Amino acid sequence: MAVTGSWTQFYDWNCDGSYSSTTMDIKADGTWTSGEGYSGLWVQVAGMFLFTFNNSETTYAGNLASESITGIQTTFTGLTGCFYMLQSGVPTSFAALRIKEKADSSGAA
Repeated sequence: MAVTGSWTQFYDWNCDGSYSSTTMDIKADGTWTSGEGYSGLWVQVAGMFLFTFNNSETTYAGNLASESITGIQTTFTGLTGCFYMLQSGVPTSFAALRIKEKADSSGAA
């Protein structure tokens, strides 16, 4: 499965069921950018997808399945969470999303 292209990332710090979201553009050169203004590096190996944030230890790792990625994230300073990503064009209506004011995708408040 090709991961390059446009995605929507849904992230939930503390895995309490309240997701926030941002867009992600995953580029073939191993870099990515988000709608929140972040960027970093990514790698895909054996059905796994991992990405890190520039100038931060925040790391996400997940399993690839069809047009989605599901996994966990951490800041390595005490904040952990859950996330999933859907490739552009996949409907998001299958899940009810509760958006709350909380840390952004990098773990910053």
